[in-house]
Amino acid sequence: MPNLSFKAQVLNSLKWVAIGRIGTQLIRWLITFWVIRILTPEDYGVVAISDILFSFLTTVAGAFALSPLIQSKQLSQQQLSGYFGAILLFYLSLFALQMLTADWFAYIYDSEVVDDILRVNAWCFLLLALEAIPSAMLSRQMAFKSLSLINAGANIVAAIATLTFALNGFGFWALVYGEIVAIGLRVIALTLIHPIRFWPSLDFSQIKELGRFGGTMSLLSVVLYLFLHLDVAVGGLLLSNAQIGLFAVALQFALMPQKKILPLIRQVAFPAFSQIQHSPKLIGNYMLRAQQLSALAVLPIFWGLASVTDYIIPLVLGARWEDAILPTTLVLLIMPLRFSEELFHPAIKALGKGGVLLNNTLLSIAVMSVAIVIGSHYGAPGLAGAWLLGFPVVYFMLLRRYTHYLQFSAMGLMRSVLPFVLAGGLMLLLVHIAKIWLVKVTIINLTCLVMLGAVTYLGVLWLFCKDRLLESKRLLSQDKPKSTI
Repeated sequence: MPNLSFKAQVLNSLKWVAIGRIGTQLIRWLITFWVIRILTPEDYGVVAISDILFSFLTTVAGAFALSPLIQSKQLSQQQLSGYFGAILLFYLSLFALQMLTADWFAYIYDSEVVDDILRVNAWCFLLLALEAIPSAMLSRQMAFKSLSLINAGANIVAAIATLTFALNGFGFWALVYGEIVAIGLRVIALTLIHPIRFWPSLDFSQIKELGRFGGTMSLLSVVLYLFLHLDVAVGGLLLSNAQIGLFAVALQFALMPQKKILPLIRQVAFPAFSQIQHSPKLIGNYMLRAQQLSALAVLPIFWGLASVTDYIIPLVLGARWEDAILPTTLVLLIMPLRFSEELFHPAIKALGKGGVLLNNTLLSIAVMSVAIVIGSHYGAPGLAGAWLLGFPVVYFMLLRRYTHYLQFSAMGLMRSVLPFVLAGGLMLLLVHIAKIWLVKVTIINLTCLVMLGAVTYLGVLWLFCKDRLLESKRLLSQDKPKSTI
């Protein structure tokens, strides 16, 4: 996109990523809710426990394979061949590691089926090794239209496959096989769209810098994964599978908006910020605007859902999931801060400051581990409460560090998002007051509450902070390319 400004390139990329994700969002959500109604808390519990190891290893692998290729300013054919060889060896090692540790991992959590699940999805590493180069190259080119269409197609087919398996009595295997279908389709499509036209090499002499950054990103992904999954890991040792299943579903429900929105931003932001890594202040300016826009958008989503979980969960998931209402509500209340913190990561990575993110994550683990150990004694609501009470401490400790490297004021950030916080708080209050009259859990009452929340949030901003809404609209408008004569 040579004729577009940097801002226009980013917005155009975001448009295609958004189209791909929004296009599949409703379909996947509907199918996910349908699957949840079919399966049991125990099914989700064993998959959540097995996913601790599998997701951990895939996260480490992705950080090693993708981040250096996207962040690097220039890549030669020799570097690509060498790093392709390194990727194949790394993924093969992870395949062997999961196979060898599956039995031990299942023994820790006292579940034989966890062993079976891990031995099946370990084969995914052999597929994932083949998607790294095409995915990284398309991201460097900011070819997000192709990436979005590939992900959308794979996710829709995988969701339908998961539902089909669930309807045919596969139980927890429906979730496992659905993930394998998604990975397989994605790898095939990426290989067809951007085939690898060179052989892997075992000459690593030209990839030392790539390997060093990849190693830092892998180490960061290890500690970041431990941080984000500390609740399930600790809770799985102290709570029953049913309680872990309740918390896993609560977490899945609360994270749905973030898992759809944040990867969209992160997918575009990292390669985009990498193009201007020479100017931290410029990155900081864009990040401040991104934080403002995200606060405007995600606060009504997370807090709006939190205000009506006692209506949504019985209507969508069924009566047997009513115990998930409280933990879901508690997690949703803290999600805007979690979203904001993770939004900083692509900018810091683009600056090559992987060590800063590593230190920040270690600090986060130190604080949250205490809260989670205490909260795990109170079941699924206790784990959710640990996030609600512990993460604000983490966030404000890290905020000062992030703003130092991005060269803008923490107080300036807080002032810019304060109107959205106040509008969201008033929205929560009025929705809960309205429940005094709209007591019965029906779709009509739920619709009325949602409309009341939306009108309250936008109405308050329009009446008292109209300039913020107009400013946000200007930030989202694309710069028109200047014509040349």
